[in-house]
Amino acid sequence: MKRLALAATISGLAISACATTSPTCREADAAERMAFGQIVAGHAGGLADSLPPESAALAERLRGEDPALRHQIFGQRMGDYSVRTVLMQPPLCVYEQSVSSSERISYVFPNGRFQTLNPEGVTEARLGSPARDHARCHFRLIDGQWRLTDACTSTFQTPAPVG
Repeated sequence: MKRLALAATISGLAISACATTSPTCREADAAERMAFGQIVAGHAGGLADSLPPESAALAERLRGEDPALRHQIFGQRMGDYSVRTVLMQPPLCVYEQSVSSSERISYVFPNGRFQTLNPEGVTEARLGSPARDHARCHFRLIDGQWRLTDACTSTFQTPAPVG
């Protein structure tokens, strides 16, 4: 009888611990830091060069200086709703959503924003508004390395090419 009561108590504690676990974020990893550095630097060519072959069309748009795409990623001025504006507010916090063992979405939050949106006791991640509260970046594991595949354009609905 004592064992049954002990088992019930332990399982109850385990369930309550799971129910109150808040979403967490982490520091950017090496692959993310490299990609985010290209965006913060405003280096469209370097960002295009770092994209994998499957992203060739996007890389060409970056090299071709598509103004709509550039504004979406780099913004026109500080404070615009752009990927760069989010990334220029360190320290960054990354909330990762696994798609598969070789694919993930990294939601990147500026300093303190993830914690503000997800206070203690929140059990499902609150992401807030794209390009204001977070940037959404798609990574794929290619040849053993995580590679950014979308230049964080999944933060927005990508505009059609101009011209």
